[in-house]
Amino acid sequence: MPVESGSSAAARQAKQKRKSHSLSIRRTNSTEQERSGLQREMLEGQDSKLPLSLRSNLLDLFGQIEREFENLYIENMELRREIETLNDRLAAEGQTIDGGDLAKGALKTKASHSTSQLSQKLKTTYKASTSKIVSSFKATTSRAVCQLVREYVGHRDGIWDLSVTRSQPVVLGTASADHTAMLWSIETGKCLLKYMGHQGSVNSIKFHPTEQMALTASGDQTAHIWRYMVQLPTPQPVADISVMPY
Repeated sequence: MPVESGSSAAARQAKQKRKSHSLSIRRTNSTEQERSGLQREMLEGQDSKLPLSLRSNLLDLFGQIEREFENLYIENMELRREIETLNDRLAAEGQTIDGGDLAKGALKTKASHSTSQLSQKLKTTYKASTSKIVSSFKATTSRAVCQLVREYVGHRDGIWDLSVTRSQPVVLGTASADHTAMLWSIETGKCLLKYMGHQGSVNSIKFHPTEQMALTASGDQTAHIWRYMVQLPTPQPVADISVMPY
């Protein structure tokens, strides 16, 4: 504890010294003005292609730069004195402080603080983005509802292709590896016709745009065009449930 009080007292003394030096610098402004006046007179006696007003402005700027460097030099000297004072106070405990070590310690402390802030910010952003993604997936899953509407059962092997006619009657055609092509009623799911002309797997099926004709291609190295005539089943009447019987 006495070491800390001594260091704080040394810091106050250093601040007071810097203030006294800044006051002494202000008091010497008059001497600097006299010196600048002498320099202007010397410039007037020298040969130069620059106008006198421009040379005077340049001289004023260089004088300001020189004063800034003087102030920095004085502050640097005061900091060195402060470090020496602290070293003298801590010498009894076997601890010394170097100016470079102080600067490095301050930079390390500031860097670690900024790194922790950046890490915390990244964690917060990651959690927020992750929660948004998870919530969007949950919302999508809750809205996605699948329900089987109709099933077409009749082939004995895999179905390679299917197609729907663009003219009446509208039917569904399927091509299967069981060597057959079948036409189905879309509404009822019943098989209307089975084509068995191929000797190999039927790989594709297409319909004529206006006529009742189908084109199938098979693994038996043939393509068949065949006509069909089907009659769709009569749709079942929908029961009227608007009036409930008593």
